[in-house]
Amino acid sequence: EDEEDEGEGEEDPPPPSTHSRTRRERERGRGKRMSSSYNYVVTAHKPTNVTHSVVGNFTSKDDINLIVVKCTRVEIYLLTADGLQPLTDVPFYGRIATLELFRSPGEEQDLIFLSTERYHFCVLAYDAATGELVTRAGGDMQDRIGRPTDNGQVGIIDPECRMIGLHLYDGLFKIIPIDSTGKLHDAFNIRLEELNVITIKWYLS
Repeated sequence: EDEEDEGEGEEDPPPPSTHSRTRRERERGRGKRMSSSYNYVVTAHKPTNVTHSVVGNFTSKDDINLIVVKCTRVEIYLLTADGLQPLTDVPFYGRIATLELFRSPGEEQDLIFLSTERYHFCVLAYDAATGELVTRAGGDMQDRIGRPTDNGQVGIIDPECRMIGLHLYDGLFKIIPIDSTGKLHDAFNIRLEELNVITIKWYLS
């Protein structure tokens, strides 16, 4: 009898009412709507700080261009009778560390050489037909060993366009040879006795 009494005393919990289920569903739905209504939106402004600038004949042999680097962007302007006219604005994946203009043998207009803080480089040309920049060459200049220079990267190009020189690591000077057709070849390092390098210039004898 005791077992029967205990069995009779146990009752199944009542099923949730339709009203309670509906209320929970409404709360969940309201929570979803509230969570989806709160978004953090920002506008990424273009950099305004000018870090590098050069002048040359980049878009045409008869054009005078001002090329400005603003951290991660390259802006190209054309000098006209009315002043500077913006032509193109190109973003780059990485902070630009060096910028140089040069003209390879056989070229009618200048080319851009630039490198980034993560030791990537590229050579750019301007396609007048499309109005876009074209990559002529590119690569990675990073070495497995070496202490990055404290004074920032230094990039220079031989006035006769035979080589590109780069100071990236203390005590090392990297050379990228350029042949008579303008093609870049494998880079190599030479030792520098001076460790605290501020700038480098070519000395023509």
